Amino acid sequence: MKNKQKQIQLRDVQDVIDIIGGRWRGAILASLCDKEKRFNELKRDLGSITPRTLTKELKYLEMNKLIIREVDASSVVTIVYRLTKHGKSLEPLIGQIVIWGQKHRKVVLG
Repeated sequence: MKNKQKQIQLRDVQDVIDIIGGRWRGAILASLCDKEKRFNELKRDLGSITPRTLTKELKYLEMNKLIIREVDASSVVTIVYRLTKHGKSLEPLIGQIVIWGQKHRKVVLG
């Protein structure tokens, strides 16, 4: 019985890592924790990401219901990306990842 529970926990960890892992997804989510952003704002935050890769990652995060793409067609068509309620549930985890990353950098770099 314990082995089955451990397998479920390991699967859960793998699911999270698959969704927010990779080079860009975590950074995109972290950027959107601040506020909703337009495509070029995200690109500027992330630096060296290509437009094609950003588009692909945004579609992936949207498919997993972590972000939403909203089109505002008032005077000029504007597209913004924001976290969904489900995506906002990741904010505490992202905050802890930031803290751990800062500590890890100190350990590694001395």
